[in-house]
Amino acid sequence: MTDFQGQIEEGRGKLKQLLAKIPGFKGYIEMEDRRSADKMVRDAVADRYQEQLDRLTGIMSEFVDRGDLAYMDKLEGVAVKIRTFIDKIRHAVYGYSGFFDAIRIDQDKLDKLYDYDQALLDGVEGISETLDKLSSAVDSDQIKSLIANLTQQAADMVVKADQRKEEITREEELPSSQ
Repeated sequence: MTDFQGQIEEGRGKLKQLLAKIPGFKGYIEMEDRRSADKMVRDAVADRYQEQLDRLTGIMSEFVDRGDLAYMDKLEGVAVKIRTFIDKIRHAVYGYSGFFDAIRIDQDKLDKLYDYDQALLDGVEGISETLDKLSSAVDSDQIKSLIANLTQQAADMVVKADQRKEEITREEELPSSQ
């Protein structure tokens, strides 16, 4: 995965570099950089899935052109799941929290978010491979199997997006004061 955090740190202006040397500001600047990196990662994930959605739309057009309308409902269902996933990722809660934010995100939680993001990026390859096979499939049973596979892959991605959100919004149990 691209090192978005490193790109942001390298791109800091002179003012930010100066403020980072002032006690108390460094932590805020680092957290803001993490927020920017998280947004960049999520946009990259969403963009990769948008490419696959565009490919799926093209394949659907090919099916219509050759008269294979029997598969359109299921393919549209897959497209809806992928669109839902893209929207969830693009508009997800940031992997960051400020001092007074309601949702607190520490480094451990941030690491878990990055693991989810990596899994989401890895999922693109599976969908891409399935779309490759679907675009050249002609046998009805093979097409049905590939569509079922795509449906499951898209559903899995929606679940992972929901799990990512739950990870951010889950409140950690506070230690008891005994």
